Amino acid sequence: MTAQRSMKAIQIHEYGGRQTLRHEQIAIPDITEDEVLIQVLNTSVNPVDWKVRDGLLADAGVHQLPLTLGWDIAGRIACVGNNVTGLNIGDEVFALGDIGRNGAYAEYIAVDAKAVARKPQTLTFSQAAAVPLTALTAWQAVKGLSSINKNDAVLIHGASGGVGSFAVQFAKLTGARVTAIASAANHDYLLSLGADVVVDYNTPEYLGSLGQFDVVFDIVDNDAAGIYDKVKEEGKYITTLKQHEIPSRYSFYHQRVFVVPSGEQLTGIGLLIDRGEIQLPEITELSFEQIQQAHALSEAEHVRGKIVINI
Repeated sequence: MTAQRSMKAIQIHEYGGRQTLRHEQIAIPDITEDEVLIQVLNTSVNPVDWKVRDGLLADAGVHQLPLTLGWDIAGRIACVGNNVTGLNIGDEVFALGDIGRNGAYAEYIAVDAKAVARKPQTLTFSQAAAVPLTALTAWQAVKGLSSINKNDAVLIHGASGGVGSFAVQFAKLTGARVTAIASAANHDYLLSLGADVVVDYNTPEYLGSLGQFDVVFDIVDNDAAGIYDKVKEEGKYITTLKQHEIPSRYSFYHQRVFVVPSGEQLTGIGLLIDRGEIQLPEITELSFEQIQQAHALSEAEHVRGKIVINI
């Protein structure tokens, strides 16, 4: 383990705007027998970061302040708990941290070993940091809750972001027919990921021209007028940010995907990446000192792909 006793980190001491993000020196976390300590080389900014910063979970008792945000991790193992097998000091890894604990806007993070996977060999650390939260969210929605089958008609609303970029590809791997909704500027990008049809949400009544779908994956959760009508009676409506109150006249299945860490699933996703079956979302890299700028970009909700932070 490093001889350092403290590390740089970005924490919030109160909920609010970007001005609450403070650069500090804090203690390197201890680990339990079932955890590893990871030296974080890169993390990323996801919408959950600034939503938590704004106070999304303030009343839920999930976090204690001060809090380190950011739960995507790419780096090297610096220390291994006594019960951990299969992971060693120096291993290059990536992981999704526990969103209920301190995150990875820091030089080191303690993570349950079961959440950790070896970094894909074909990826740099900055590329690997773009994967965990968004890929696992898409995987658990598409492969888990949706149970998409070959030839299913799938609508992905908000397809050009981090989660959507992976969801399009995972759905295509199952043999589904994918309609992707995003701004016109992102249509070529989505077609390159395999989308069969792309639709511009800036077009008036853009949903009206579409038929019904076996699965609607609504990553935007903006209550777009008419989106419930796009789900077949026995179809599935999967969301990310909230559980919707669906009017009783609709009979489709509805569930929110709340991503959970999984080293096993990340290992499988990593293999797909190394085999060239999955492309990474586009990446915008910013420095540790640019964290407020990174939050501003994410809050605009028009990012193509992912924002990655160099620690």
